[in-house]
Amino acid sequence: MNNKLLSMKKIINKIRFRNVLPFIVWPLLFLVAFFIMYNRFVKLYVDNIEYISDNTSFEVADTFDVYLSQIDNTLKSSVAAIEYMISENESDEHILQYITYQSEKLGIVSSTGSRGIFGVFRGRFLHGLGWNPENYDPTERIWYKEAVGNKGQYVFVGPYFNKRTDEYVVTVVKLLEDGESVIAFAIDYETFKGMTTSIVQSDENHMVLAMNADGVVLANSNNDEIGEDYASSQDPFKRGIYEAIQHNQGKSTFELKGGEGLKGSYIISRRHVLYDLYVVTVTDEDALLSELRRSAFLFGSILFLGMTIILILNLIALKKSLKARQRTENLKSIANIYVTMLRIDMENDSCQIISCADYKAAKIIGNGDRSAFALMKELVSQMVEGRSRDEIMEFVDLGTLNERMHGRDTITVEFLSYEHIWHRARFIVVDKDSRGNIRDVIFATEIIDDEKRARDRFQYLAETDQLTGINNRGSGESKIRDLLLKNVGGMFILFDVDKFKYINDHFGHDVGDQVLMAIGEKMRHSFREKDIVLRLGGDEFAAYMPSVFTEAGGNQILDRFIHSIHKMDIEALGDYEVNVSVGAAFYYPTDTFKFEELYRRADACTYESKKTTGSIVTFYKRKDSEYIEGE
Repeated sequence: MNNKLLSMKKIINKIRFRNVLPFIVWPLLFLVAFFIMYNRFVKLYVDNIEYISDNTSFEVADTFDVYLSQIDNTLKSSVAAIEYMISENESDEHILQYITYQSEKLGIVSSTGSRGIFGVFRGRFLHGLGWNPENYDPTERIWYKEAVGNKGQYVFVGPYFNKRTDEYVVTVVKLLEDGESVIAFAIDYETFKGMTTSIVQSDENHMVLAMNADGVVLANSNNDEIGEDYASSQDPFKRGIYEAIQHNQGKSTFELKGGEGLKGSYIISRRHVLYDLYVVTVTDEDALLSELRRSAFLFGSILFLGMTIILILNLIALKKSLKARQRTENLKSIANIYVTMLRIDMENDSCQIISCADYKAAKIIGNGDRSAFALMKELVSQMVEGRSRDEIMEFVDLGTLNERMHGRDTITVEFLSYEHIWHRARFIVVDKDSRGNIRDVIFATEIIDDEKRARDRFQYLAETDQLTGINNRGSGESKIRDLLLKNVGGMFILFDVDKFKYINDHFGHDVGDQVLMAIGEKMRHSFREKDIVLRLGGDEFAAYMPSVFTEAGGNQILDRFIHSIHKMDIEALGDYEVNVSVGAAFYYPTDTFKFEELYRRADACTYESKKTTGSIVTFYKRKDSEYIEGE
């Protein structure tokens, strides 16, 4: 009897244990699994915060760069134009008309939010928006002093209080070549403030700053902190941000953790933009993680109730649906930009029209069933101007598209249409197979005529000496430096016009300008097409002749050039013969010294040439052996 009772008790105990076991094991397994998942999710979440912070700073910085590039381009072109006006002794009224036009154009076309172009020109204050105050001494303003103090460099000044608008502004300034004239371009605070909030709406967990290298705030997305000096701030948070930026070891995104009065941890992302400015995003990591913990508890409860699978499936389905809808919306938005958009099925060699605003192109596309390749050839032959046709025919060759787009999502080319309007054609990858071959691609064209012609004009003005029509110093030296970096050896010469002051004093500055223009013309015709010729300034010129390594080879070109100088026909000079003093130095492909050394050598030889009357060429005598072509 006792034995039976004992056996029954054991069975009951075993049943109880089996019933209780799932409630012990499964919660433990769930807690372990959830803890592992939670830690991994926290890491991914932090990584995502860093990515978003970095991406936000990149997008805001890109907005600043685009905006500041407009200012930079406008200011540089204005500097070149005004310096030319000053050199030509044009009236103050002409200068005022020019800066007024530039200021009005910026306000209407670019919507920059600027306060116009202004400055001191030959001692007179001129403002592009017509501001002409009484008892106003611009030379006592900070923008003028900073420009003079930096001696011809572009300087970003401010923030400071603008007397005209009664608000804070920042200004880009530059001292002109005459040493007293200053040009300035003012930007209001609201413009900078707007750019810090253009990508992400401000809240207590995110902040976007624009500051200079000294830690002075230009704009803050959350607070009006213009002029706040983070470098010397007594606030540990602000001082910590500045110090973290200065000691980030080259990283663009990094963490700022608590210490020295600072509570919590923050993710800082920094991007450098034009004029030595920084765009900084600050994200409160602790605040966002506290939200994550609350979300994780809720999510864990759902998992515990067995809803994880359903939730994931729903999220996946929703994600796909949102992506599909987003792609459709994006495609519609993009289609409004482009003149023509076609979706090409590479596997079936067929295409589908998405949009087409050009009547002639639409007629070609809708005229019968053809393969995609044949249609592309027909479009090129009918829609592209003859000079661009061969290049575009290669571009639309679907047989080589996979090879040309390897590792890329898009490729572009610019061309002239049959109406002589500049267009840009683009291929955009839509889908690829498992081997990386393109399944579907979009072909699109857009009109870029205004952009192209303006870009070409700006490039010409930026690179060309306005008097002689050859390279100016900046563009010419840049091209020579590029060749030296590529180890393209050759001969470099410097020369100036002998007694050029005598020509100006006795024949007049107009005749002196004729001499300089004639020299520029002779350089274009005497030197080879691949040679780089440039005017350094005044009566000083230079040239670089690739692949010329011997005095004999150099003299062959220089004799031709000097002979053409002596034959210049300038009626006002009469029998006066123009002579030049030339210094030449060689750069071998095996050399490693910089352009400055090459310039110094040629300059020393020019000085030696000037000791002898007439057009003399002096070559720099190298201590090493002569370079042999083909080494």
